[in-house]
Formats: sequence, C-alpha cells, structure tokens
Amino acid sequence: MALSSRSSVPNLIQTAYDKLVEFNLRSEPMFRKFADKRPADVTNPGGTIVVQLHNDIDRVTTTLNEVSDVDAVSMKNTNKVSITVDEWGNAIERTERLALESLSNIDPAIADTLAYNQLDSLDYQVYRKLVNPAVGRTNGITPADEVVVNGVDKTATATPTLTASDIRRAVAKLRGAKVQPRDGQFYIGMLHPDVSFDLRTEAAGSGANVWQMPHTYTEAGVGNMWTGEVGIYEGVKFIESPRVEQMAGAGRSVSNKALTSNVATLTSTGHGFEVGETVTVAGVDATFNGSFVITAKTADTFSYAKTAPNVASAAVSPVGTASSLDHKVILLGKQALMEAVTYEPKTVIGPVVDKLARYRSVGWKFLGGWNVYRPEARYVLTVESSI
Repeated sequence: MALSSRSSVPNLIQTAYDKLVEFNLRSEPMFRKFADKRPADVTNPGGTIVVQLHNDIDRVTTTLNEVSDVDAVSMKNTNKVSITVDEWGNAIERTERLALESLSNIDPAIADTLAYNQLDSLDYQVYRKLVNPAVGRTNGITPADEVVVNGVDKTATATPTLTASDIRRAVAKLRGAKVQPRDGQFYIGMLHPDVSFDLRTEAAGSGANVWQMPHTYTEAGVGNMWTGEVGIYEGVKFIESPRVEQMAGAGRSVSNKALTSNVATLTSTGHGFEVGETVTVAGVDATFNGSFVITAKTADTFSYAKTAPNVASAAVSPVGTASSLDHKVILLGKQALMEAVTYEPKTVIGPVVDKLARYRSVGWKFLGGWNVYRPEARYVLTVESSI
C-alpha cells in the first residue's frame, strides 16, 4: 500500500502496537475488571471525583390497613466516596540498531513488555486499594482485614495456612452483611498461587466440598469464565495471580535480645515465624534492627546471622517489633470496587527527535483511579503459606 505522506507511518505503527498489546493482555487477569461502579461522565472531573453511596431505608415492620395511608419516608443521607484520578505510564526507547541487529523481531517483544508493565502497574494500584487496612467497614462493622480467623491467628501459629473453614467464615460474613454475590451465586476470590496451593491441598484431603475445576461447571468454555480462574470452592470463584502480593504483616513484640558469636537471638512469645523466613526488626537498637533471614527458632525465640560484638542477654525496653510479609486473600461481592477513567490505557508512539532518525520511544499511558465503593462488600483474610 502506498503512503501519501510520512505522517501516516506513526499512525500505522501505533495501530500495530495497539493490536499487539491488546492481544497480550487477553490471557491475563486484570483486577480492574471487578469494578462494577463507574461514574458516567468524567470528561471534566478535576483531581478528585466524589460518588454518592446510597444507604438502605429501614425495613417495614407493620402491616398496611384499610383506614390509613402509608407514611412516606425520606431517603437516608448518602455516604461520599471519592476517587483520586492519577496519571500512569511508562515508555521504552526503540533504537534503529537494536531493531536491525536483534535475533528476533523486536516490536512484538516491546509490545509484550509494555503490555505486562501496564498490567502489573495498574493491578498493583487496584490491589493496594482493595487491601488497604485503613479502609474500614461502614455502619459500625469492624475493619475488613481478618488475621484471627475462627479463633486462630493465621500469621502466628503452627498451621497458618488458608483452609475451607476460613473461606466458609468469610462467605458467611459477606452474606450476613447482605452483600450480593459478584458472579451469579458466587463471590470472587483473589489469591496468590502459594496460598491457592495450601487451600487446594486442604480441599483434597479434608474439605467439606470438592474443589471444582472450571471445565466441570462451564458448558460454553472460556466465554463463561474469568481470565485466570482456577476453580470454585465453598461458594467462591477463585482467581490466581502472582500480583496478589505479600504485604507487611502485624509486628510481633520483641522483649529480649542477645548476640553470641555473630548470631542474634530475640525473644518474641508465640511469634509463629519459620526458618528461612525474612523478618524486619525495629525498635530494638542499631545492632539488631534491620531485615534478616531466620536461621533457627523455638516457639518463643528466633535467631539470625549478625556480624557484631557479643551482646549479653537483656530486656528490650520499650519492647521492639518483628514483622514478616503476610499473604492477603481478597473476597469480593457486588459494588466492592469503583473506578473512574478519564481515558483508557493506550499506546503512545513518541516522535523521532534525533537528526538521523535512530531513536523512537514507545509507551503507554492511563488517566484514572480506583477506590473501595461498598466496604462491606470487600473481605480480606491475612494468612501465611507453607511454601
């Protein structure tokens, strides 16, 4: 096809990149797809968009009769939920020499890298909103993050892994808060593959229900499934993703310190840490503070390598803390997440600015934001994994 001018070339390049990026994103789960509340008109939103959350009116407790009319009631005051709209983006420099000397076609590789970077970056922002412990539930309900589940601290015991009982409890709490399921009769669960391993292992051995693989409950194939879906269990459709990342867990109190022959030993009653786990120590002193890999442990102490002069056993006053990374498991019902988009993610082909036309940037950008819409529709479990 003949080109009428050189200005047509960037448009064709961008169209090609758009198709490549879109194709690469099809097979990956994106967390923003769970946003089912979106402001209709955000053409001139400013930096913050405010959405009204309507509260239910009181239930009817008396019967109607033939002699008096019903009293109309006022709509209850709304809760305001805001979304901060931010700009996100990244770019790669494509050089003429790289394109000519690469053993493979460089353009699909750039598109694949940009697609994953877009996915990874935006998913991280959605994930941060969904697991933000500062977002509490409304109407007097306690914050959504659950560390103690069924009376067991899932981050400081010999059996800290996710079980069927934990999921049943979470589903019961969602239903008790009148949260509508997200997909038919099922809630949506998002979990890390390591946590999925523990849950599916428990399900195979002693779970009350059988873990159902996707092909056993869909007749039309992929069209009826979420991308990344791995199965149904205890009323939840689960989606695995490495982007359901670990986050800093609650700190354990450190009450005593000692250091002998370059081995530091701290006392933390019932800490629940494991050998090989990385812990962050704070509030003890400059010798002991920092991030370290545990080399030995008892029920109430843990040790790690630390090259420093010996320190005699002594109490830590005030007490310090030791924390590790915990896994988050997110369960969602309807209207858990809202999204405001000024413009969708798009590829951008930068101009050629050098005299010999050797460099061109290729990138993506997005303008939008997310927040929890109905806090009671989001439930977060904090657990650890056995692997």
